[in-house]
Order: sequence, then C-alpha cells, then structure tokens
Amino acid sequence: MVKKKTARQKVREKSTKNETSTKGDGDPMVQDGTASQWDGGEEGGSKSVVRASVKRKMDKQLRFLSKLQETQRVLSAKKTISKKRRRSQSGKTLNDLSSLAEFLPALGTPTTAAPPTKILRSKAKQKIVVNETKQLAAVLAHPQFQSNPFAAIQQHLIATLPPTPAPLSKPAPKAGQKKRPNSKKA
Repeated sequence: MVKKKTARQKVREKSTKNETSTKGDGDPMVQDGTASQWDGGEEGGSKSVVRASVKRKMDKQLRFLSKLQETQRVLSAKKTISKKRRRSQSGKTLNDLSSLAEFLPALGTPTTAAPPTKILRSKAKQKIVVNETKQLAAVLAHPQFQSNPFAAIQQHLIATLPPTPAPLSKPAPKAGQKKRPNSKKA
C-alpha cells in the first residue's frame, strides 16, 4: 500500500531538487564578500576557516527558512482548497422549499408553538430545592399525613385537581319520545 506524502515530505523533495539544480551556483553572499560581517573581522589564516563555517551556518539557516516558507505555502493552499469545498457544499443545500408545499397537507390556522421553557441557573435551582425540602418537611409533619398517608394524598388530589368530565353516556331521549321498556318478548 502506498502512503500519502505529507506536506513536509513534499517540501523536502522540492528543496532537494532545487538544491541539486543550484549547487553549482554557490552562495552569492559569500562570493560577493558580504558575509564579512559574520567572520568577526579576523585577518590571517583562520579567515578561510571562519568563512567556511559561516557559509555552512548560513546555508543551514537558508535551507531552514526555505522549508518553513514552503510548508506555510502548502498549508495555506490546503486551507483555501478546504474553504472552497465547504462553500461549494453549503451552496448545494435546498434554498427553495416551495416545491414541497404541494405534498404537505394544508393547515387552516397555524398552530401556536409552546412557549420555550425557561432555563434555570444554579441559584434558581438551589432556591427551588430549598423550597421543596421545606414543603416536604411540612407534609411529613402534618398530623393527617402521619395518621393515614394514602388518605391524605387522596384528599389532597381531590382538592387540587380539577374535576374529571363525566363519561359520555347514551343521549337522553328527545322531548315527545317514549322510553322503550327493556322487556324482551318471548
């Protein structure tokens, strides 16, 4: 299986190709004599040794900087490509939903949405917990609850809940109609 090359590997390949093509040129800074600022101004036989070491250091620094620039260029190109992909993908969404309207059932009046639930913060939650614990303590201390808990709960529900609607029975006979007796003829 062939591995994909990373951006750094691609940069290395390009830099090695560039180095092999420019090796005959040499370093223009050292040839021009502008590297004299690096040699410390020494005169004599050690000047060539210092220049060679300075040349190596500068070559190494230039290679490093070129690698950094190339890596940044490759990565910025990848970012722009990914941004273009995101834009093109977001452009494919359905903007016009009117064609779907013919398949949906028509509603006479729009239904009202339930109001959004209120988000409680920690202080509000703590207040609720304190109030509920006080209420529970009051219920547990009540003498009617202590004597018969189930009857106390049933009485509380009867007092607080709205009355249930009566189940629908057979309609009452209209005025002027007679009731039929339920006797069977044999």
